[in-house]
Amino acid sequence: MTCAILYEMCVDEPTAKVINIDSRPKKKFRPFPMTTVELQKQAARKLHLGSEQTMTIAEKLYQQGYLSYPRTETDSFPEGTDIISLIREQANNPDWGSYASDLTDQGKFKHPSKGRNNDNSHPPIHPTKAATNLTGNEKKLYDYITRHFLACCSEDALGQETTIVIEIAGEIFTAKGLIVEKLNWLEVFPYEKWTDKNLPKFQLEEEFGPTSLLMTESSTTAPHLITEPELISIMDKHGIGTDATIAQHIKTIQDRKYVEKKPGAQFVPTRLGEALVYGYNTMGFQLAKPQLRAETEAAVTQISRG
Repeated sequence: MTCAILYEMCVDEPTAKVINIDSRPKKKFRPFPMTTVELQKQAARKLHLGSEQTMTIAEKLYQQGYLSYPRTETDSFPEGTDIISLIREQANNPDWGSYASDLTDQGKFKHPSKGRNNDNSHPPIHPTKAATNLTGNEKKLYDYITRHFLACCSEDALGQETTIVIEIAGEIFTAKGLIVEKLNWLEVFPYEKWTDKNLPKFQLEEEFGPTSLLMTESSTTAPHLITEPELISIMDKHGIGTDATIAQHIKTIQDRKYVEKKPGAQFVPTRLGEALVYGYNTMGFQLAKPQLRAETEAAVTQISRG
């Protein structure tokens, strides 16, 4: 009842006045150079490509000379890599060519950040030459990898994290969001959105009429089923599989009918999968426990390292 009364008061006197603005600088950091696991996660999330499909396409693009070797755990470019020449390869592309030229010719280039991972075998995934004749999912994946590479070579995005306090009919309301000042790497990377709460610039004491006044109610919801990008992240975090085998593990549990992948890349356990886990647990076996695979992977890695 109280909420309804306050709502009616604001509807009757809808003029809003800005009484306080608090801002602080904010950055959205450019991405690190791309590893295989990150490619699989982002291709599933942004391009709706399964992990196995992603690796098949990436291998083909590598064999055609468009990409570097796509199986790598390294997220730092080795010293001496001629990154400028790789960027100049993209200068004639109709979609991002002007952005690539600005990086090399207008002083906007910034050396890619160094990650923490290095397999001492292969560099991060990046385009090796321009591609103008690709179609379908091959083009989609090549475009993503190239835009990601250019984003790695750009400045961080800049903005102001802002809290605005307004008064309507004697009641105080607060809005928190972001005022974007420079998109920088986000200009060439449309797959990423900084925030859903962009705020316009206001001045202290400014008065304005809200576009709408709403009173809403909501309720809690159950967690959603696990998606392929989430599964890849969890497997990588807990050492289940490697950059070269995660996609195969995911394919195996689908081939054996333990799970089904639904629209939205969400996995649903089948009755067979549930029965298998129930049977293992009932008999006291640890075969369905995720740490078992992680321990096996860790032991094999130790063996390979001597």
